Formats: sequence, structure tokens, C-alpha cells
Amino acid sequence: MRRYGLVIIAGLLLLGLGIWLSQKVTHYEERVELGASPAARSNTYLAMAYFLDEQGIPVTWRPSLTRLPAPTAGQDTLILLSSDAQLIDQQHVELLHWVAQGGHLIVSAQHEPLNNTENSFMSSLGIKKQSTADLDLSESNAQNSPQSTTKKPTADLTRLYLENEQSPAYLALDTRTHLQDSDNRAHAWANSHAATHLLQLSHGQGLITVLNDFKLWQRTQIGTYDHAWLLWYLSQDTHVTLFKPPPQQGLFKLLWQYYAIACVVLLTLLLLSAWSAAPRFAPIRTGVQYPRRQLVEHLQASALFNLRYNGQRSLLLALQNDIKQRAHVRCPGFTQLAVTEQWRILQQLSRQPIALISQSMRPPATKKLSAQALTQHVARLQLLRNAL
Repeated sequence: MRRYGLVIIAGLLLLGLGIWLSQKVTHYEERVELGASPAARSNTYLAMAYFLDEQGIPVTWRPSLTRLPAPTAGQDTLILLSSDAQLIDQQHVELLHWVAQGGHLIVSAQHEPLNNTENSFMSSLGIKKQSTADLDLSESNAQNSPQSTTKKPTADLTRLYLENEQSPAYLALDTRTHLQDSDNRAHAWANSHAATHLLQLSHGQGLITVLNDFKLWQRTQIGTYDHAWLLWYLSQDTHVTLFKPPPQQGLFKLLWQYYAIACVVLLTLLLLSAWSAAPRFAPIRTGVQYPRRQLVEHLQASALFNLRYNGQRSLLLALQNDIKQRAHVRCPGFTQLAVTEQWRILQQLSRQPIALISQSMRPPATKKLSAQALTQHVARLQLLRNAL
């Protein structure tokens, strides 16, 4: 019973602690902006596809314009997000044929050079790109008097007027360039206070919409002004195809992407090779070619070495031992005889005076001999050795 009581008391304490903490804890929500996703950073027009998908408009990405399917009249929209002038100009015949079958083509003039006189996609439509600074502003203001009364901050924006609408749509297009409809084919346009920045014209059974640039539909601009509305307005009730070719990557970037380890190893080997082949900051030292030594020189060097480190006595003892070994060969048991007996046998074998033998075979003194005395002693031992 005591144990159960302790358990109940502990449970009540924990329950009370939980109630007290629940009253002290404050619940709140915090939104943290993590920025754009990696996919959005690599594709600045990804927000276009997300917006159209939210509006129920089907979207398809195409990396190439080859084998473009035939459009259904009024139900297909193609947006060229590429700024490659050569690619667009090479495909302009196919694009115009696709539009003539009933497609809606939306293209920007950002790839078109100013005052271009050569054959291009824009010149085939009768559109010429000019600099706004080259226009006669007074004449432009007179032609666009309703828009010229607009005051800041919307004076530099492009205004698109629609029928039965009280106020225009405001667009932040590039106002530094002007789109001139040389052939008067456009049936709709949008102007700023000084120039025209959007044109729409008919071609066959389809439509072509030309904008100064597509920056208004990039990730950072699509949510400002009426940019998103314009995208919906141009593509409503159609199937949208976004043409954006993959970015061209250089050889070194591709090698680093797929063979990073091999590149690191190769770079390391190149650096080591360069370090090994680099000249040293010192004079080159050539090896000295010494002449080959003769046997006498080797013997003399060996004798000098022994004389220097072992002394004269060791050399004399070595000569005496050599004489005893030669005598032992001719008279077995020579080394076991007494000294006087050894001298007698040496006298018999060498036929040298006993005085010479005694001077030669007597144990050498420990003190250092003079050069002359050492030479005489070695000469006597050599004479005795030769006689054996």
C-alpha cells in the first residue's frame, strides 16, 4: 500500500508540473525564408510554369524546336524563352509556318540587334528594333497623349489598354528600346510614355506577340505589377509550350562534372611533374670522375688505415703470424713448439742467420718506433717470409 501511495503522489506531482508548464509555454509560428530552390535558381522561368499550372493551363517544356507538333487553331501557345538569335533566325520559316496553321507564338526581341538591316525573324515580320533615345520624344508624346499624362511612379512603365477596361495593365518592360511596326501589321500594342514595347499581329490563322524582353516573367519579377496577369491573358484556354534549350557547357565543365576524381589526380600529377622538371636555384654540380685505383694503391691505403687506427704493433704481429703459418705448412706442429725451437726451424728452412731471425720474430715493443726502425723491421720480416 505504501508503494502504491508513492506512485499516486508522483503521478499527481507530474500532472501538476505538466499543467504549470502548459500555462507558461507560448505557442507561436515563424516563417523562415529559405530563398529559391536549386531548380528555381537554375531555371529563372520556372515560376512561369508553376503559375500557369495553378491557373489550370497545361504546360510542356521543350529543349528543341525540331518536330514541333502541328497546332490546333487557337489552342496552342509557344513561348520562346531562348535569346539565341542564330537559333531563332534559322528556325523562322518553320515558326511562321507553325503560326500560320493556327498557333500563338510569343517571342521577345531581346536577341535582335538595334537597327538591324539583315534578314532575321523580326525583319520578316516588319518589326524594327530601335533605341528609345533616337526617337523624337515630342512626336511620340503627341501620338500617345493619353499615356503621357500618367505621372510617376508609373510614368516609366508600359501600359496595355484593353477595351471596356477603365485602367490599363502596367508592365515593367525595357523602355530603352522601341519596337517599330514598319509594315503596320500590328492590331494591338502597349506603349510607355516614349515608345512601343509590345506588339501583336496576325499571321495566317495564328497570332504573334512580340515583347521587348521576358524579364517580367522571371522568378523575381513575375509577382510584380501585372506581369502574371499578362501571362495568363496571352495563354488562357490554350496549351502552353515553353521552349528553353539546355545551357551549353564547356569541355572543362563537363569533365569536372563527370570525372572530378580523374581531373584532380591528373592535376596533381601535372603539378608534381612541373615541380620535378623546374630548374633549381643553384649551380649544377657535376660528378667528379676519379681514375680507377691500382691494386698497390689499395694495399697501401689499407695498410695506412690499419696503421692509423690499430698502430704499428698490430702490423708487425700480422707479419709474424703470416711467417708462422708458412712455417707450419712446411713443418706441421710448428706453432706448438717453444720459441727457441721455432727460431731453429726457421733458420733451417730459410737459411738465414739466427740473429736476424731473433730480431724479426721477437714480440714487438709497445712503444712507437721511428719510421726508419719500422721500415728496417718490416724489411727483415719480408726477407724471412720470402726465404720460406
